[in-house]
Amino acid sequence: MRQNTTKYTLVIAAAAMLGLSACADSDSGKEGGGATGTHSPSPGAPASPTGTAPTGTAELTASVRNAIKALDTADRDVPGGQSFDLERESGAEGGPVWDVKTASNGKDQYNLTVSEDGTKVVNKRQDMTPDDDVAKLKDVQISAQEAVKLAAGRRHGEDLKSMEIDRDASGTTVWQVNTVKPGAQSGTETIIDARSGKLIGDKTSD
Repeated sequence: MRQNTTKYTLVIAAAAMLGLSACADSDSGKEGGGATGTHSPSPGAPASPTGTAPTGTAELTASVRNAIKALDTADRDVPGGQSFDLERESGAEGGPVWDVKTASNGKDQYNLTVSEDGTKVVNKRQDMTPDDDVAKLKDVQISAQEAVKLAAGRRHGEDLKSMEIDRDASGTTVWQVNTVKPGAQSGTETIIDARSGKLIGDKTSD
C-alpha cells in the first residue's frame, strides 16, 4: 500500500512541474524578449513614423527664404511698414535684387531695393504718388510673408519671382504669388485670399 502511495505522489509532482514549465513558456512570449511574433500597438497609440515629412514642413527654396527676409527687412526699415509688392530684378551691378513696395502706417509708400539675400536695404525712396494698392491693405489679415509661405508650401521646390496685392473679379482682396520651376520659362500664379488665407486658385503666368 505504501509503495502505491509513493508512486501516486511522484505522478502528482511530475504533473505540477510540467504545468509550471508551460506557464513560464507562455509568459516569456508576453515580455517580447524572446518573442518572434509582431507586437500590436495599444489602442490610441501614435503610429510609427513612415519617413515622409508632414504637410507644410517641406524645405523652402533659397529664393523663397530670401524673399521672406527681404519683406521683413523692408517692413523694419519703414515706420509702420507693411510690404505689399515684391519682384526679383537685376540690380545696378547686374546681380539679382528684390524690388519691394512698402506702405508706411497704411498711407505713405516707399520703394526699396533689397539685396538678394534679403538682409540689406540697398536703396530707398518715398513714392510721392502712392499706388492704389496701399488702400487694399486695410482688408489684409494674412501678411505678404505668410502668403509667400502658403504658396511655396503648395508649389514645392519652385523659386519665387514676384508677389503683389490685388482684387479679383468678385472684389476680394488677394495675394498673387508667382513661382517658377528651376529652368522653366513660365510659372504659376497662386491666388490667396488676403483675409482668410484660403487658396482661391492657380493659373499659368509668364
